[in-house]
Amino acid sequence: MPPEWGADVRPLIKDGVQAVIEQHSDVDVDPPTRTFNQLSTGGFMQNTEEVSAPAPGDLFDDRDLFDTLYAGEFAEAAQVIYVQLSDPPDDDQLSEANRVESIERGLFEFVGVVLNYAGEFQFDEDAFTAAFEEQFEPRFTDREYSRFLLVLKNTSIEPDITIDLETEIQGSPDYLGPYAVDTLRIRPLDRLEEAGIATHEAPGTSVLEPVETLDAGGPNAALEIGLRRRRPYREIAREIDDTEISPWERPDFDVTPADVYPWQQLTEVIEYLAACVRRCLRLLCPLGTVGYEKGYNVVPGWETYRGIAAPVTFELEFECPSSTTGTHIAEDRALEIPRLWRDHRHRIAPGHDKFQNPLARFERMFSRESLEDQLVDCVVGCETTVLKGGSPGGNRYRLGVRTAVLLGEQNARNWSSKRIGEFFRTLYDYRNKVVHEDTTLPDEPSDGEWITVEDEEFLASTFLIRARELYADLILEYLDLIVSQDASIEDVNEQIDNRTLENCTEIREQLF
Repeated sequence: MPPEWGADVRPLIKDGVQAVIEQHSDVDVDPPTRTFNQLSTGGFMQNTEEVSAPAPGDLFDDRDLFDTLYAGEFAEAAQVIYVQLSDPPDDDQLSEANRVESIERGLFEFVGVVLNYAGEFQFDEDAFTAAFEEQFEPRFTDREYSRFLLVLKNTSIEPDITIDLETEIQGSPDYLGPYAVDTLRIRPLDRLEEAGIATHEAPGTSVLEPVETLDAGGPNAALEIGLRRRRPYREIAREIDDTEISPWERPDFDVTPADVYPWQQLTEVIEYLAACVRRCLRLLCPLGTVGYEKGYNVVPGWETYRGIAAPVTFELEFECPSSTTGTHIAEDRALEIPRLWRDHRHRIAPGHDKFQNPLARFERMFSRESLEDQLVDCVVGCETTVLKGGSPGGNRYRLGVRTAVLLGEQNARNWSSKRIGEFFRTLYDYRNKVVHEDTTLPDEPSDGEWITVEDEEFLASTFLIRARELYADLILEYLDLIVSQDASIEDVNEQIDNRTLENCTEIREQLF
């Protein structure tokens, strides 16, 4: 909508809406209703329960109503809008009068939008203001702001925690250009958002219908992404595939926003941001499998204005395996997450030249079904970090020494340097057995042979969770070191080797 329309057309539309409502407020018709699903914790299972809300504006969905009731209330407003639109195509078959009438029809239907905001067949000043600000924008464009809620899987959060992440993002995808990141926030879903998702997932269903993406016991953790369109939608569409967006593509004229987007490109932006945040969370919370169940595009609407639900227009699918180990975001994590994001969000993004391979291998450990594949991914990840750069000794020796020196006793398990070194040497031993001898890792107590590190025995599944924790520690350590020392991964490893040589007697006594 051109910015100059606001001052010119708003009072004209308000007068027209008020006139139509007051002229027909005595219509003796039961108002239509809409049904919504809300989460309920009653009974023995998670479920939804239906609630109904009056939607008097739905009466205006009947296109014949215009021919019956319209008395020219929007004639002046339609003319103001018409003269500010682009010209119809040269071969247009409709007359100017037909085009103006189509705008009048669109404004007449807007009366229904205002009535749904009000919730009754009465003119309400506040309802009109909200409807106009949220819903008046001709359908040949889209909303300036778009909001997505990505429900975190295997993850819970304290109800009073909100984590705001810095929104300055660089790198791929290139399509981020037309959109600025306005909001990036981890928080619990509110009641209206849960109701909107439940209604979208289970429309028109009866009571006791589970919604898999939500936990009725809540709160449900989510990543909120808000994007702001930097340029007119028509320019973006033309840039993508030479599509020309015109208000005259069809005879009907709709004054509400077209909640559609350049699908592939906008989806890539959301997936890119989601991957960056997921990596941040997994590095800090490697025990569980943090990921996304689904993402939802949420738009403003009368449902939100009236405290019923946040409308969902479409969903995005994500892949994330279930996990028996949940991740809980409490106050300590709420402090760590924004720090890691602030310092390293560009380095943990997909495609970063130094950390793409280590992080890709780290993330594969969460999705691989085979324990053997998880182990190989972890060791290959170590080869792209800890084993980079030459030094005396074989890979097994270097892996044990460098990890012990790098992590010391400051690690997720609070293990000694000696135990750290022994763990990674054992990890490398089993990598050789898997790769060269096609060995199956022991993961049942009846297997007889457990994985032993010093005096502790592990089943393979537990051993690999420990490996994931410690590999996350390694990545975090490298991230901090290359920033604080302005060094490469190879430079860090060379410093470790030099320190080892300078203190070889002491280190040998600690590690061997």
